[in-house]
Amino acid sequence: MRLRRVSWLARALALACALVPALSLGVDISDPALSIQMEALQVQRVAVDAEHNQRDSACYGRFLVNACRADVARSRRTALAAIKKQELALSQQQRALLEQEAASAAQARLETAAQQELDRQARLAERAQREQDYAQRNAERETEELERQARVAERVQREQDYAQRNAERETEELERQARVAERVQREADRAQRLQDRADVELEAQERAAAQTEKERALWEKQAEHAAVAADAATSVAHAEKARALQEKRAAHAAIAASAPAAADPDARQRALDQKRAEHAALAASGESGPEARQRALDEKRASHAATVIAVPLKAASKPLPSAPAPAAAQPKESALARKQQELEERIAERDRRLREQKGSQSVPLPSSH
Repeated sequence: MRLRRVSWLARALALACALVPALSLGVDISDPALSIQMEALQVQRVAVDAEHNQRDSACYGRFLVNACRADVARSRRTALAAIKKQELALSQQQRALLEQEAASAAQARLETAAQQELDRQARLAERAQREQDYAQRNAERETEELERQARVAERVQREQDYAQRNAERETEELERQARVAERVQREADRAQRLQDRADVELEAQERAAAQTEKERALWEKQAEHAAVAADAATSVAHAEKARALQEKRAAHAAIAASAPAAADPDARQRALDQKRAEHAALAASGESGPEARQRALDEKRASHAATVIAVPLKAASKPLPSAPAPAAAQPKESALARKQQELEERIAERDRRLREQKGSQSVPLPSSH
């Protein structure tokens, strides 16, 4: 069985070797390099067949014969496909060479025929050119005579044109000088207009700057007036705080002096009865609640503010008493007198600035246009 298989493989190998030259050498290879490559591929094909035949024969000695032979057949097909691919590439190169040689031969024949046709046409053209040159020379002689006559007429015309150009040049020079004078005059007028505009703009800027300065001075005066008013309010607030402090101290002293009497329940009952009487009086007047209390509080604050503002001014206008003051009260009175004097000076300065401001506002401001 094994010998029969080996003989069958040998016959198949011989048939393949006989068919390979017929398939691969179907085209006559004229290039020596391509022929050498094709022979090398045939040698490789024979070597691949021999190697795979040996491997196929060795598969019969294994346990998995069919699997081994399938692997060998797969490897054989892969190797032969690569060789076949190279053979096809060489065949295509050979066909390309043959086609190129045929195209070169046809191109050479066409070029030869075209060159012959060009030579014939060149001879015909040369003959026609000679005839044309003869006629051209005759025409040139006639043309030269006509040109000589035209040159004479042209010379006469040039002399006339030269005289005309001289006259036109003189006229153009006069016109140019007039244009230059006109341009200089326009430039001078333009410069004068620009100077006038610059003067007007400068004057407008100066008026705007003066207006801005006046507005700034006005704002500064208003700020100073606000500062003086704030200082006056601050002084009044300080005086109010000092008076409130003195009242608190006097109240504390009165409380300390009446401490034994305050401990008496009868005194407490009398104070409570007095507050109830005040509330009853408010209820009888038709006003009650937070609004009445707020209104009474506002009236007290208004009267107190009028008193605080009016009393220091009256005290400052009166001469100081000649009686010696206590040692502790003299610094306070001197400080209060200084504050009152500063307040009066600020009020006088404010009135003076207000009068100045009213006087400056009465003068019409210059227009900024």
